[in-house]
Amino acid sequence: MNKSLPVLLSRARDTLLYYWRPKLSEIGFTEQQWRVMRVVAEQDRIDITSLAEATAMHMPSVTRILQVLEDGGMVQRWRDPDDSRRSWVRATRKSHDLMAQCVEASNQIYGEIEKRFSEEKMEKMLALLQEFSELRPRDR
Repeated sequence: MNKSLPVLLSRARDTLLYYWRPKLSEIGFTEQQWRVMRVVAEQDRIDITSLAEATAMHMPSVTRILQVLEDGGMVQRWRDPDDSRRSWVRATRKSHDLMAQCVEASNQIYGEIEKRFSEEKMEKMLALLQEFSELRPRDR
């Protein structure tokens, strides 16, 4: 058994996406677009710097993805009137409707994973991953 943390985390991500890829393909999102939309849809509005941090993505990638989502009518972007260096984004009605349709699929996907892995193990894994993620200093 490989005990390399990067390899195991990569394999865990691949396993999760194995369950998610068919649904993402059906709705027409890439994995990265889905990550961005999940965070944006949960907020009234979010600045792009915070969005990049929340999705664990680099700013240029987030900016490129937001352009595609904006062109598709999924998000609205605007500059902060008080700070022109800051931009905001929010989900549109169209994206909220799409995300609402995905709730049932999401519940089914996680239900299938929990059935095979167990709800208890899933909760432990999420708690441990959250704790591990918080080890990184934020001021670098």
